[in-house]
Amino acid sequence: MRDGRDYYEILGVSRNASQEEIKKAFWELAKKWHPDRVPPEKKKEAEEKFKEINEAYQVLSDPEKRKIYDMYGREGLRAGGVGADFGAQQYDFTTTSFEDFINQVFGKDFMGGFSEFFEDIFGTRSSKRARGKKKIFEERRAILIELPLREVYSGRDVEREIDVELRKECKKCGGMGQVEVAVCKRCGGKGMVGFSKGFFTFSQTCPQCRGYGKEMKPCSKCSGRGFESEYEKIKLRIPRGTREGDVITYGDIDFVVKVIPDPRFTIQGDDLISEIQVDSLSAILGDEVEFVLPDGSGLRVKIPEGTDSGLVLRLKDAGLPRKDGTRGNLYLTVKVVSPKNLSREEKEMLREVKARLERKKYH
Repeated sequence: MRDGRDYYEILGVSRNASQEEIKKAFWELAKKWHPDRVPPEKKKEAEEKFKEINEAYQVLSDPEKRKIYDMYGREGLRAGGVGADFGAQQYDFTTTSFEDFINQVFGKDFMGGFSEFFEDIFGTRSSKRARGKKKIFEERRAILIELPLREVYSGRDVEREIDVELRKECKKCGGMGQVEVAVCKRCGGKGMVGFSKGFFTFSQTCPQCRGYGKEMKPCSKCSGRGFESEYEKIKLRIPRGTREGDVITYGDIDFVVKVIPDPRFTIQGDDLISEIQVDSLSAILGDEVEFVLPDGSGLRVKIPEGTDSGLVLRLKDAGLPRKDGTRGNLYLTVKVVSPKNLSREEKEMLREVKARLERKKYH
């Protein structure tokens, strides 16, 4: 991703956008730029766009990462892996400020920058210790729902009866999956531990309790899952015009549509692409040939006189249905095939016709 490109700008949302707005924006862009949904000449561009969109979503959909990004940008996200090894370099404190010293020792990216690190030193972040106790239960889920191409093509709403697991936050642990059992022995409940380097004393988050100050054990009521389950049969309506990757929301569940392909058809947006076989005599003389559509119905296709293999026929309004009731187009590439297993009489007739055509050609 190019440096300096704002994640909110990439997804096209405001900086105070809700998680639902961020998710919706991501789905729309992912559908548009997924490499499988673009023409071959745009695949390279789509791959780069998709990586960029996904990177932005991975940050903005995570409340903790988003908070860091809002405060410190991408520099803050890169922080966290810097150790406390000062090395052998000496510093002149008459010309170097304390802030410069910290930045030189730990790097400007350390814990998102000097100001947040300074808070850790003086303990002003103790009120944030609860970050060590993080919910593992997330309300929203994504479930894949498969639709055969014939149902997508039908132009009607599709109804599915589905058994779903409805999840409710565990009341005992509040969705954490664990409960408090004792004060952390490592930090004595403070959530922070100290270490010294030269004349300075520093503090850092307790690695044992992750800043929470308490020892935890899995919740016995939900077995550490953070939620309790109930099962229910629902009727899900899938509207006409639905496409691969569309999301249908039901309560706290996002049903993501997967279209089961028909090997005879290629989907390009609202259009369908296929092949129609035409015998050589029909191609020479012109004819009407039956073509079977994805829903099993038949369509009479007019073959012009003198048609060659490779000719593409455009059948208007015979493609996929849109939400407004209109349809895309169907493109059929003609493949001329020769008749087989002809009788002796039939072969003689064709030879006679061929001879007449040859004579006509030279006269």
